[in-house]
Amino acid sequence: MRKIKSFLKQFYWIRFFHRYLRQLYLKTFYSTIKAKEKYIKRKFKEELGYEIYFNREPETFNQKIQFRKLYDNNPLYSICADKYKVREYVKEKIGEEYLIPLYLVTDKLTEEQWDKLPNSFVAKANHNSGPVQIVKDKTKANKKEIIRELNNQLKLDYGILSMEKYYSNISRKIIVEKYLKDNIEDYKFNCFNSKKIILERVTKASELSNMYNPYTWEKLNFTTGNIIDKKVYEKPKNFEKMLEIVKELSQDFEYVRVDLYNVDGKIYVGELTFCESSGFGKFTNEEWDYIFGSYWNLELEKGKIINE
Repeated sequence: MRKIKSFLKQFYWIRFFHRYLRQLYLKTFYSTIKAKEKYIKRKFKEELGYEIYFNREPETFNQKIQFRKLYDNNPLYSICADKYKVREYVKEKIGEEYLIPLYLVTDKLTEEQWDKLPNSFVAKANHNSGPVQIVKDKTKANKKEIIRELNNQLKLDYGILSMEKYYSNISRKIIVEKYLKDNIEDYKFNCFNSKKIILERVTKASELSNMYNPYTWEKLNFTTGNIIDKKVYEKPKNFEKMLEIVKELSQDFEYVRVDLYNVDGKIYVGELTFCESSGFGKFTNEEWDYIFGSYWNLELEKGKIINE
């Protein structure tokens, strides 16, 4: 068993160094808008099977995300994508009772800080999309390895890796929050101009999901990046309150995905996401890529709506 664990541990280091080298590569060769357009154009075709043209109006949801990544400079993105600073934004909008309890925020996680944490918790960097360290029993966790993995995340600029530039403006930290429960249901609300909303209900460690009309609870039977969850679920009793929260948190944005948890009737805000799947999320039904795109009234800065 020790040999197996040692073998698997190597993959983390391989993955970390691969991302670090990729960051250097992208920073060196794809630092300009023109270079990024070229890179995204190639990857977009590889991932989604159709073209994106930066000299034409974007039509699909994924195309509009790519335009946002390159040309949208809304300063709220770097605040609300910051898993630490967004807490203040949420507090001002809807109240602090919807925040997951925070145990620690630090520029670098130390063993001394670890020892003072409760037995279970969730630790993550504030400036990226993971990985997240879920610790259910601190006494059985590999302390040194988890601390090293989390601190190494601070060496990576997710804004460069994803070309979502607002992440580069985030002051990097490690945050530690309360562990809520096992197999938590994740409610991801895709909000368009704070009016049109499509819900994605995610289960089983993000492997299964399905999209819903949140007003009728009708299953729409498509998803992005997951297997369609065909199981029938009841609507949470306080779902109307969840919708109220989502509408309030989304009103400053043309598009945002608002993630909520509902734990035994207690609602928590997970995160706000502005570039779903970094604009490479393959829909199980491609028609919805166009429908989502039609919901989103994209308005970029006047200086760059279409790249000539």
